Amino acid sequence: MTRLKTSDINDISSRLEIYNQEVLSKTGRTLLGIACHACGKDEIQMRRQIESFCIHVVPVTAGQGIITDFCETVTTILQFLGFNARVSDLPDTSGVALAFENKADAIMMADDRRFVGLNLNTRSVADNSEVTGRVFAAALDLMAKGIENCKVLVLGCGPVGEAASKTLLSLGARVSLCDTHLLSARFLKERLSVYPGGNKIIIEEDINTALSNYGYVMEATPSVNTIPDEFISDHMLVTAPGVPLGISKNGCQILGNRLLHDKLELGVAGMAISLVL
Repeated sequence: MTRLKTSDINDISSRLEIYNQEVLSKTGRTLLGIACHACGKDEIQMRRQIESFCIHVVPVTAGQGIITDFCETVTTILQFLGFNARVSDLPDTSGVALAFENKADAIMMADDRRFVGLNLNTRSVADNSEVTGRVFAAALDLMAKGIENCKVLVLGCGPVGEAASKTLLSLGARVSLCDTHLLSARFLKERLSVYPGGNKIIIEEDINTALSNYGYVMEATPSVNTIPDEFISDHMLVTAPGVPLGISKNGCQILGNRLLHDKLELGVAGMAISLVL
């Protein structure tokens, strides 16, 4: 998991409504709608369930410590979606205990390694990396108005790319993998071979050659400039959960409404819906 900086998230809360409208214009769904699509659930039905679902966001002081405004931003996103959410009055173990004592339904917390949600009733875990991959793959499906039988290039074969690939396969996409570490792509292909369509996965060894041949791209790397401007075609659609974004400012302008990227919002939405389920 990439550790976010305060500068990465300091304007999220004030722009939630604007971003929600941007997402709606690009995908036809709201933040909540995309998260529901990723989980195979109806948005209207889920809205009835989340109003009473209580989530405590627990600050964690371990490792490099608390990221300023992180818990507050996560809580604001949850409240925007309609959840009963609050930042815990206590950090660490005390905060977890307080959530149990107050009969919260779930907690969210992050350290230097993982950002997770824990359902306190079912013991289920929503891991941000896994959920982010799923929800951005679902967003690509919506942007494409159906990804079935379409070729999709997944850049980055870490946890986010792996989760995205599984979701894309489940949606009927023809998945290709590309990673600067070729062995990572090969190992992921092997793990995915047990899923329907996984035996047809292609590994692309040269990213620039690959970009010239794909109209649908999932950019799931922690690197800059993974999609150079000159390889952005007029018909390319990109969803990009990677931090930092692997596309230049000019590249973002070229893509316009054909690019969907955020650093926290969709992942949190997907985690919250997963916790309810």
